[in-house]
Amino acid sequence: MNELAEKYWPTFKLLLLPYLLLLFLLIWPIDYTIYCPGGLADVSDTVSIDYDDSNSPAGSFSTTYIMSVKRPSFFQFMVAYFLDVTETYTLSASDKTHTNAESYQISQLQKTTSVQVAIVAAYQAINAVKPEITVVEVIKTLVSDKASYLSYYDQIEYGDEFISMVGDNGLVLPFNAEPGDSECDNDADNDGIIDTACSLSDAIAINTRLAPSYAFTFRHADGENYTLVLTKNTDTNAFGLSLTMYHLLDENGTDPDFVALPSNIGGPSGGLMTALYIYDSLASGDLTHGMKIAGTGTINYDGSVGYIGGVKQKIATAYFFGADIFFIPYLADTSNDNYIEALAACEELGINPDGWLIGVQTLQDTITYLEGLGE
Repeated sequence: MNELAEKYWPTFKLLLLPYLLLLFLLIWPIDYTIYCPGGLADVSDTVSIDYDDSNSPAGSFSTTYIMSVKRPSFFQFMVAYFLDVTETYTLSASDKTHTNAESYQISQLQKTTSVQVAIVAAYQAINAVKPEITVVEVIKTLVSDKASYLSYYDQIEYGDEFISMVGDNGLVLPFNAEPGDSECDNDADNDGIIDTACSLSDAIAINTRLAPSYAFTFRHADGENYTLVLTKNTDTNAFGLSLTMYHLLDENGTDPDFVALPSNIGGPSGGLMTALYIYDSLASGDLTHGMKIAGTGTINYDGSVGYIGGVKQKIATAYFFGADIFFIPYLADTSNDNYIEALAACEELGINPDGWLIGVQTLQDTITYLEGLGE
């Protein structure tokens, strides 16, 4: 037995090295994200509006989603690097600290709030011609991200509402309006110390200088308030909490009723198409004209459109699945504008963008374009 071991040990070692190398390439994760083409998701599977069931479109409205592989193996990275329709990106500093479960929770929060904002934008747009359709919005400040060093990390959930904080100078409450266009210098003395509350984060910084720990009150999704004493991290001098202002719905003052349907597809990039579908569901006539209409873009409560990521993959996806029209944000004539990126992607993938790729700035732009097709 020992003779056999001695005889074949050199051969075994020779084979072991490439095997371990192959195993390393196939399994070891690296700090990158791969964007791949995904699919089209019919918006009717995302939200249901209790209005006129007879007003069913002949065509469809679809959001466009992509697949992302977070922390791929070296092998996956190399395959993606040489494919035309995939792109690789290094993970951001915040993404590196998020587990896959945390990334999913953040994505679902973005999707949930995006649907509500889409309803606000669509109801406001249709109210001009159908005043019986009403919407009441409320501004809420929600927990949008958490650092690993946050006190009571497991008790504070993504999407919990910030209610107040007991600071050095009394209660710090959520801001009830977006920061205005006027300039606000939060360090008027230029001494590196925040002395003007231009945002909620400024107000918290100003009111948490005298002690390491402060009491914060939050509200769970079930409506229950709870208070925790959070301690600042000694390295960052921060609590490890990101708070974001959202324009959401007051369901008691919004008519007709709606139901947001569960979905595993997350993120805010379906906001524009969700708002367009809701508008069409409430309007007279059919904006689809029997076509498969797809697109991408975030939506703001005032109907303006925002940028998204994964442009090339979304162009490839929409074209492959036979979209007749594809809407995309077009906000500036710069190389990093979504529409300009989409034109480059069309050229690279051999897609004719004429009459297919439509750049828009607002929800109203999409409505006006589709209404014009029926004239």
